[in-house]
Amino acid sequence: MTCMPDSFHTFPGERITLDCTEIQCAVPRQNMYQQSATYSHYKQRNSFKALIGVAPNGAITFVSDLYPGSLSDRHFLHSKVPYQMKPGDLILADKGFLLHDILPQGVSVNIPPFLSKPQFTREQVQETTRIARVRMYVERAIQRLKVFKIISFIPASYRSKATKVFQFCACLANLQNAVIKNVIVNLDVQRQ
Repeated sequence: MTCMPDSFHTFPGERITLDCTEIQCAVPRQNMYQQSATYSHYKQRNSFKALIGVAPNGAITFVSDLYPGSLSDRHFLHSKVPYQMKPGDLILADKGFLLHDILPQGVSVNIPPFLSKPQFTREQVQETTRIARVRMYVERAIQRLKVFKIISFIPASYRSKATKVFQFCACLANLQNAVIKNVIVNLDVQRQ
């Protein structure tokens, strides 16, 4: 990659940063199963959930379909993303994305450490901080996506079109000014 933000220098093989986001939807009145499935205990409301992937330059490169908000992040482990990676690629993700066992050979994932003792070690705090500095770009991209009022609340009448509208808004978010301002430009790139 010819341009990388300064914060990525410790993750040179990073290809995508993953995170899930939720958008509020109308309570499905006619179907109790859908009502239960869309209820997010985390957000305490009915919602749809999507997986977002962001490249190191801050561009949204992957947007899943919208799924019921009750699904955990683990549901998204079997998305198309891991299978599009190549040996040497690195995926940065949150703790809910335990991808190690489904990744193609040579592809790795870096997630913050889990708290196994009463307190993190100094190394675990440093690792968590390094990952958080990079993961903030996926959070910024999601924030940009959510400014579109059309996806602030999905009424029942939009339910069948919600995924396409959400994905279109992600495309529009990519057309805005860059999320990341400081990048390292590699001038020694060989031209093919």
